[in-house]
Amino acid sequence: MCFALLLAVPMFAQDSSGSIQNSFAYANLSFPNLLTGQPGHHSGFVNETDLNLSKTWGLDNYMGIYGLGQGVTLISDFFGGKVMFPRGRVTPYALAGLGGGYFSGGSGGLSAFATRYGGGMTIPINDSVSWKVEYSRMNFHVPTTINSSWTSGNNIAAGIVFTLN
Repeated sequence: MCFALLLAVPMFAQDSSGSIQNSFAYANLSFPNLLTGQPGHHSGFVNETDLNLSKTWGLDNYMGIYGLGQGVTLISDFFGGKVMFPRGRVTPYALAGLGGGYFSGGSGGLSAFATRYGGGMTIPINDSVSWKVEYSRMNFHVPTTINSSWTSGNNIAAGIVFTLN
C-alpha cells in the first residue's frame, strides 16, 4: 500500500490545468499606408486561439484581418509561444511568434514573412468567459521606403475570451 502511494505522489504535484482558449477581439494596428507611406491607424478583427499546456506555458495562434485603406486588406497569421504569470484573478502574459501577412489590393497581392511579440492580460468574468486586453508589435518584411526592408506597427486588441477546460 505504501509503495502504491509513493508512486501516486508525483501525480498530485503535476499541473493538470491545460485548457483551450478562443478569443474574438477588435484590434487597431498603427501601420503606414502602403501607397502613400503616411502613418495611419487601421481597424481589424482578431481571432486568437491558445492551447494552454499548463498554468504558465502555452501555444498561441493569432489571426487578424485589417482594412489598411485605399482598398488594401491585410490578412495576418502568427504561431508562437505564450508564457503566463497567474496573479490571483488577473493573468498577465507575454508572447512571441512567427508568421506571415498577405496584403491584397485592387491590382494583386503581396505575401510577407512576419514576426510578433508583446503581452497582455486576461481578467475572468466567470469560469468560462474572460476579458482580454493585449499589446503587440508586428513586423512585416515589406519595404515602405527605399532604405527599409521591414515595416512595423503597434497593435492593440481587446475582446472576449472563451475557455474550454
